[in-house]
Amino acid sequence: MKDSVAKETAVNGAESATPLRKQAEEGLRKAILSGRYDAGERLKERQLMETLGVSRTLLREALRQIEAEGLVTLVPNRGPVVSVLSYEDAEEIYEVRGILEGQACVGFVLRASSSHVRKLEGVFAELQRAAQAGDVLRTLELSSDFYDVILEGSGNKVLSSMLKLLHNRIVLLRRTSMSEPGRLPETLDELTRMFEALCARDESAASKASQHHVRQASRAALRIMRQRQ
Repeated sequence: MKDSVAKETAVNGAESATPLRKQAEEGLRKAILSGRYDAGERLKERQLMETLGVSRTLLREALRQIEAEGLVTLVPNRGPVVSVLSYEDAEEIYEVRGILEGQACVGFVLRASSSHVRKLEGVFAELQRAAQAGDVLRTLELSSDFYDVILEGSGNKVLSSMLKLLHNRIVLLRRTSMSEPGRLPETLDELTRMFEALCARDESAASKASQHHVRQASRAALRIMRQRQ
């Protein structure tokens, strides 16, 4: 009887650990991407355990996942720190991002359904309102949603998985580029051109608008990174 109770407790414990770990992963990921922790800042286990409400074991499992996503680096004799993207890292990420996102826009034009277009219209309307109100953080969140719809509508699973691997680092770089004064209205103008080309099913214009947006974002982010060096 005791053995069966122990087994049931162990099974229930394993089942409950999964959502708790996922919750810890999401909380930690959101905190880093939102800028709560600075690049290079050490993440203190005790503080994180209290903030996220999880055990040391679950926290360490969550940290391993976040490390695999490139957001955290485990430094010997120091522990986990928020990853620092180098200037060279940023150049390479933007180069790959420009190619992949341009192709995603082509895929959207060729394969997106009318429901995808309606979904894109809804997200863009929110993004436009946030940008016009000067809400940078909300604009950043909606930019991710905007691209998620484009990827979904592109119908290319390989392309989607490749961009998702870069997603967190792209978000970090977006935050950097958007911190440049005057960059928010420029971003809205660039995304508006992309949106209009996608809705018009103009393959060439959508690809060009996407790549232009990435180039401009790259220039802004790299300028800021040079100034910080």
